[in-house]
Amino acid sequence: MKRLYFFIGTLVVIGLLFLGGRAIADTKSPQQQQIDSLQQQAASATDPAVAALLQEKIAPLTAAEAARATAQANAPQKSSDLCGLAPAVDPNATAAPTVEVPRGISDWLQPPFSTQDVAVTNQWNDQSDGVWLTAYAGVLGQDPTRGVIIAVDSAGAYYRFELPAGSGAATFTAADGLTVTAETASGQRYKLDMAALTLTGPDGQPITGVRQDAPATLSAGGINCK
Repeated sequence: MKRLYFFIGTLVVIGLLFLGGRAIADTKSPQQQQIDSLQQQAASATDPAVAALLQEKIAPLTAAEAARATAQANAPQKSSDLCGLAPAVDPNATAAPTVEVPRGISDWLQPPFSTQDVAVTNQWNDQSDGVWLTAYAGVLGQDPTRGVIIAVDSAGAYYRFELPAGSGAATFTAADGLTVTAETASGQRYKLDMAALTLTGPDGQPITGVRQDAPATLSAGGINCK
């Protein structure tokens, strides 16, 4: 009976050692497991040339695994809080400079258009009921003989007014409240009413604007509209 107990106890110990070894092996990185496998093959190789070749493969893997383990040991502890996912803010870091958007007509020129679409001459910015409005004057990139005016309303919608062929580039020259005057290279004068989103030609006739999708723009971070 004692022998039976001793035999059972031995099996239990062997099983625990086996499970413990599996648990340790499972914690090893795939690279370390590959190193262990190559070392076992090298130890059991009967041909010295084969063993030397296996050792050559082991050397760079061992160095890489050591570097990985060192980097992991030196890595900063991650917070269990969701806020810990965010990078730490350096209190001594210099704040990004803000850019003030000028009111009225300016050559500030940060248009969101490709020059192949619209070459902007100048722009106009102002507020209405606390909301910024913007308009751009210029010329079509694909047809430099045609001027174009693009108005951006309070909801951020873009309206394009294409001027007749031969007008040339449009340029804002004056502003009175929300009414902006534009003149073309050919000497024509247009009135843009940003409140009504209408453009009136030199003959007093309105020019139809076409709503277009907002172009891809740069991030607005760091811009301070005053």
